[in-house]
Amino acid sequence: MVTGTWVGMVAALLAWAALVPGQPDQAYSQSNSQTQTEVDAQQAVAYLPPVDAEVVDAFRPPKHIGAPGNRGWEYDPAPGQPVWASAEGEVVFSGPVARNRFVTVLHRDGLRTAYGFLGLIAVQEGDRVAPGQLLGTTSERFFFSVRAEDEYLDPAMVLTAGRVRLVPHREPDGRSRLPTYG
Repeated sequence: MVTGTWVGMVAALLAWAALVPGQPDQAYSQSNSQTQTEVDAQQAVAYLPPVDAEVVDAFRPPKHIGAPGNRGWEYDPAPGQPVWASAEGEVVFSGPVARNRFVTVLHRDGLRTAYGFLGLIAVQEGDRVAPGQLLGTTSERFFFSVRAEDEYLDPAMVLTAGRVRLVPHREPDGRSRLPTYG
C-alpha cells in the first residue's frame, strides 16, 4: 500500500469519527458548524483495490438487464491470493452463487462491492469489516463489482489507489488466459 493512501484513509476515518455523537464536545460542535459540502466530503468512502493482480476484462455495461457485458472487473490472480475489503462496511452476503463463492459488502455511502469467484471465504453475513481486512482468497479468477442500488458502476469511478493494467485475453499463440468453466 502507498503510505499517502493510508494517511488519507486515517484522516477520513478521523473526520468521520468527529461526526459521531458521543465524541468529545469540541469535535462534535465543530462538525455542526460545517457546510453540507464539507460534511459530505468527510463522509466520502475511500475504496482500495481488493486484490493485487492484473485486470484482464474491464467494465462493459450491458445495454439492458440480461444483456451481455461485464458488470465489474475480472482479474487474473494466482490462486490463493488474499482478497481485501475495499472499504469499511457490513457483509450483507457471504456464500455460493451458482457454485461460486461471493461476498458482498454494504458501505456507509450506500454502495455495495461484490467479490466473486473466491477460493475461500473468511467472513460471514453480518460481520463488520475494515478497509484492507481479509475477506477470503482468490480461485483461478477473481471478479470485483460496485453497485449503487441496482446500477452497476465502473470500479474505476470509486477506486482511489492502486495500479490497473489491462492485458489481452489471449496469449500470442491464441490460447485463452482465462480458465474455462463448464
